[in-house]
Amino acid sequence: MDKLPLKMKLIYSMGNLGIAIVTVMHMFYLVYFFFPPKDAGIPYLIPQTSLFMGLTLLGLIMALSRLTDAFLDPVIANFSDRLNHRLGKRIPMMRWAALPFSLCYLLVFFVPVSDGVSIINVIWLVGFLLLSAVFFTSYMIPFYSLMVDIAKTSHDKVDLGTISSAFWFAGFLFVSFTPSLWSVVGETFDVERVWAIRITFAFVAVVGLTFLMVPALLIDERKYADTSVVRVQHKVLPSLKRVMKNRSFRYYLAGNTAYTMATSMFEVGLIYYITVLAMQDPGFQGPLTMIIGALTLACYPLINKMAKGRGKSYVLKLSLFLFSMTFLVISTFGAVDVNIYILFGLTVLLSPFAQAAFGILPHVMTSDCAAYDAYKTGENRAGMYIGINGFFAKLGGSLGMIMFTSLLLFGKDVGDDMGIRFATLFGAGIAIVGLLFLLRYNEEEILSYTEAHKKQP
Repeated sequence: MDKLPLKMKLIYSMGNLGIAIVTVMHMFYLVYFFFPPKDAGIPYLIPQTSLFMGLTLLGLIMALSRLTDAFLDPVIANFSDRLNHRLGKRIPMMRWAALPFSLCYLLVFFVPVSDGVSIINVIWLVGFLLLSAVFFTSYMIPFYSLMVDIAKTSHDKVDLGTISSAFWFAGFLFVSFTPSLWSVVGETFDVERVWAIRITFAFVAVVGLTFLMVPALLIDERKYADTSVVRVQHKVLPSLKRVMKNRSFRYYLAGNTAYTMATSMFEVGLIYYITVLAMQDPGFQGPLTMIIGALTLACYPLINKMAKGRGKSYVLKLSLFLFSMTFLVISTFGAVDVNIYILFGLTVLLSPFAQAAFGILPHVMTSDCAAYDAYKTGENRAGMYIGINGFFAKLGGSLGMIMFTSLLLFGKDVGDDMGIRFATLFGAGIAIVGLLFLLRYNEEEILSYTEAHKKQP
């Protein structure tokens, strides 16, 4: 079977660039827009006070959206697997979801009342965040499921994972510069900060939509369809049970969930590690994050080569070990007689490999497991595999945040930092637990599907 052309890999990866551009708007700026600092030039648009036990209204709404997103994954995945459309199972959903996906993410910022707190704004925010979750999942699951169909070999899947992950990072960087852009917009058009942000995000959403449509319009899914695989007829629960019978996939899920827990504790806790344990200025986080991000991107070629040569599970196991060591180094901040910048240097050296590996390989390994399942059963359940993987990844991230905030009760201040140190040790431990699960992943068996594709003309 012919290797997937580079042109097609680039076309596919444009979709991930679009996903990044649209979703990072919320990742970076949703809390800032609706929970702004006093000097941000943005009026309070929703209540800013705590509802109970420190939980804000915005936090509650975001948690509701995240839960909705997670539980929609298997439902939409099953719908995609069962879809019978003349254009295929994935492309029709991507075309249908791209516009409402980008539009709903944008409209979250266009609350009706722009000059003060209003219950109408709360209702608007809840409605469009929930719709954002629906349409994001409706695009994301068929997009990642498409990898199974167009990349027939494991190496092609690794290449797709590498390129699309690099494109996602490019979108991440693009959106990170939007504050400079909205300042220019405000000065050029002489509008208030709120409208400068909205105009900027409207431009960002259009750019994101453009990239979302590239694979949806330019990939002919029917060209890559495996005629030996039939359309799934099962409903959600039977299909979910069938997928979870894949033992290696279960071990992979456990390892990936452990990582998402650990990386959530790393990301949420970074400001505490810097300011409380290392006793550095909060502004140190920006340069540190940029250095780690640049080194993460630099690791992509190495991850690609190692995954093809040594195996994907080997790379993830090494990544979890290095990530565990990262947490152990952080736990020593302010507790050992070593220059803090040496410890920061070790952190910068240890963490990027894991972040690069888990940025590239999870969807690739999920695609491998889905292709193996199709090879063994004759039914294509790629959507359900992607959906379950997404559900557990989101579950791990949520558990990581819950664990971190709970451990902070043991101490989160300079001189009383035991909770933060417990969190670093917990992060190290959960990474090792993930490594132990991945030791049971049988990559040789999973990749047996590639032999069947080699025999095809």
